[in-house]
Amino acid sequence: MFLTNPPVFSATDSFVKDLSIVLAEAKRTSTPVWLAAAAHQQFIWAAAQGWGSEDDSSVSRLWEGLGVQVTLDQ
Repeated sequence: MFLTNPPVFSATDSFVKDLSIVLAEAKRTSTPVWLAAAAHQQFIWAAAQGWGSEDDSSVSRLWEGLGVQVTLDQ
């Protein structure tokens, strides 16, 4: 469960950038990082929704479109 408007500790756009660096280095060293690649796609999707400046927990809201409640209203 997450708050509706959490404070920003780490922006979603930062995760997109950081995971891009991880994936580039993994490619350079031929290191498989399957979960990082999957996470990167979800953070890109969240940023595309306009949540790039929001806390990285905003990625969980992607699942709300599938009917999964992830927010905790207080």
